[in-house]
Amino acid sequence: MPMQLTLNFTPKSPVQSKPAIRNISWVDVSDIARGVGFTLPVKVSVALNDALAPLQTEDDAEYDQRLYDALWLARHHLSLDQRRSITFTFDFLREDHHSGELTETTLRSRVEAQNQLVLLGLPQDF
Repeated sequence: MPMQLTLNFTPKSPVQSKPAIRNISWVDVSDIARGVGFTLPVKVSVALNDALAPLQTEDDAEYDQRLYDALWLARHHLSLDQRRSITFTFDFLREDHHSGELTETTLRSRVEAQNQLVLLGLPQDF
C-alpha cells in the first residue's frame, strides 16, 4: 500500500528551555544572597551545601562565612563576565580547632542565572 509523506514546515523555537530546577535538591539561600547583591531568588545545590558545611571540629559560623564568600564570588563573576553561566574555583580554609591545623579546600563551582532564579552548585549538579 503506498504511503504519502507529509512535511511539517511549522517554525519551532531553536532554543529549548531547560527546566528551572533539575532532578536534584536545592537549598534556598535568597536571604543571604541579597546581602551580596542578588535580586533574584538564589538556590544552592545540596552537594555544594554539604561541601561547605562545617566539620565536627569547626564552629557553625564557618558555614555561614563560606556560603557568603561563595555567593559573593558567584555574584562577582556574573557581574564581570555578563554571561548566564560561569564556572569558577572557590578556595577556602578549614581549621581544626583541636589541633590548630589548617587545610585548604578547593571546589569547582558553577553559577547559572536563569529567567527568575539563580542556581549555584558543583558542575555535575547542572
